[in-house]
Amino acid sequence: MASEKLFSEFPPVSTEEWTNLIQKDLKGADFEKKLVWETQEGFKIQPFYRKENLKGKEWLLSNLPGKFPYLRSTRKLTNDWSIRQDIDTTDLKTAKELAVEAISNGVSALGLVLADVGSGRKGIQIKNEKDLAFLLEDLPLNEITLHFVGEEKSPELYSWLPKNKTLVGGLGYDPYRILARQGHSGGHSPETLKPILTELAGKWKNFRALTVHSSTFRDSGSTIVQELAYTLALGSEYLYRLGELGVSPDIVNSQTIFQFTIGPDYFLEIAKFRAARTLWAEIFSSYSSDKGEASLPFIEAETARYNYGIYDLHNNILRGTTEAISAAIGGAEIINVLPFDHLLQPADSFSLRIARNVQLLLKHESYLDKVADPSSGSYYIETITDQITEQAWKLFTEVEKDGGFLECLKSGKIQSSILESRKKKEENYSTRKEIFLGTNQYPNSKDKIQNKDLNKNIKSTSLPSTSNELKVTALPEFFAGDAIEEVRMKTEGYETKNKTSVKVLLLPLGDLKMKKARAIFSLNFLGCAGFNVIDPGSYETSEEAIAGIQKENPQMIVFCSSDEEVTSYVKDILPKLKSKPIAYVAGYPKEILSELESAGVNGFLHVRSNLLETLSDLQKRLGIQ
Repeated sequence: MASEKLFSEFPPVSTEEWTNLIQKDLKGADFEKKLVWETQEGFKIQPFYRKENLKGKEWLLSNLPGKFPYLRSTRKLTNDWSIRQDIDTTDLKTAKELAVEAISNGVSALGLVLADVGSGRKGIQIKNEKDLAFLLEDLPLNEITLHFVGEEKSPELYSWLPKNKTLVGGLGYDPYRILARQGHSGGHSPETLKPILTELAGKWKNFRALTVHSSTFRDSGSTIVQELAYTLALGSEYLYRLGELGVSPDIVNSQTIFQFTIGPDYFLEIAKFRAARTLWAEIFSSYSSDKGEASLPFIEAETARYNYGIYDLHNNILRGTTEAISAAIGGAEIINVLPFDHLLQPADSFSLRIARNVQLLLKHESYLDKVADPSSGSYYIETITDQITEQAWKLFTEVEKDGGFLECLKSGKIQSSILESRKKKEENYSTRKEIFLGTNQYPNSKDKIQNKDLNKNIKSTSLPSTSNELKVTALPEFFAGDAIEEVRMKTEGYETKNKTSVKVLLLPLGDLKMKKARAIFSLNFLGCAGFNVIDPGSYETSEEAIAGIQKENPQMIVFCSSDEEVTSYVKDILPKLKSKPIAYVAGYPKEILSELESAGVNGFLHVRSNLLETLSDLQKRLGIQ
């Protein structure tokens, strides 16, 4: 029995056989165009992977969890992580109540967001040591890890920490993030970090002074490869600068948290966390010979701010869920799922509950915390881990050759590289090459923003300048739905001011299949601007359509017909209208464009239309902007 080979009756299938079968099913269509996906980083994702894809890279499979270079995990037997939740409500008393509630319902890592800092969130009004003491009293600090989002207030916050208690967690201080986001250092540097870091290393070994934030780059529009390379370059910069100040690399690493942003590219994100550990082990080995515990990177993961929208908010729950799964499978030590409405307002009891329940479900129902490196053995993930590792290492070495992170930030190379990626992302969202559900596709047109005082619109605080400070080009925040959401909010502002809705009537006429398809397309397209799009279902004749226009009195009409029929409907309907709404045609019939325009058609809606440009132009025609 022991020597019996399972599945021996099934002969092995070669890669060539698989490919030939796929080619047959494609019926002559191009394999590369149909099935191969090219990432923004430039490497191609194949539709299937096999063991032969790892030829010469067998170490990816042989490396064990908890073993240098920690590709698979920093832990040997488990994949457990801490559930973090940030409290950012403005009221001190309410913040304390929410913190107690979060801890009593499964949170093991508590984050406190300070007000009046460059975090992009309103935050708690902690103005002095007394406020902090009130907030922390009665919290079970021996049962949780405590983290702060204090940005430029971190040194002052450190002076307020209760010296009579033992804390575990992180201060969240990142001087170079402040420089990159604000555009000037304001007196923050490794020199201001050093005394805090060395004191904590001696007093509270498990309360880390430094947090290296990848969101500095990812929430500004970087690719995954750029995020990984620049974050590790930033970590290396701290090792170097603090080393010059006399702090050993082992102490620096023991006092560092790498906080990585989790984006929407599910499998690539899993691979990113695995690549991050491998690359940091390689980088750290150039500063220290220790390949044991001292070289371990401590990784925290947080869902991406840029990937949340302000409309149809419950889509954010799905985004946060898949992102959290990526981080869990990727082996993060702490995971923070931002509340689904955090771009609108500080989190309340309900939104915090939903966010933490995402992680509780992943643990208690999906058991993702039970198996170390659950993605191991997937040829796909192992391959893209190798690809991301190679490309990130290549970019990292380029940064080092140019003088390191700080020099590249001062010269603007990092900013220009991220700006290029950001522009590509903006273009992809504007043309719907990348779908942002609820914003640039399938919008909920009835959804309105009642309170315009959004967290999303909070600008970074004005950091006071100091003498001899560093100055660089600042990295601004990026939001995937920003441009389209701005268009939609203009429509809402216009409707509020004029006490009327922007009404668009669809005219589904003729061939059943075509009128339905084009009506659905137009409904989704124009709904992204917040217009009140009316779909009557169907009109059987031109007379019915004219009666519908007279009844609804829309500012805009859209002909939804086949290319062969649309000209007759346009010529039959438009001349008979007393009021002249803006007239568009769904589709792009090249041969008759000029004829339709001569008959009074103002434009066309089709799959190649630039969503942002088209909606902005329509708003100008309608007098909205």
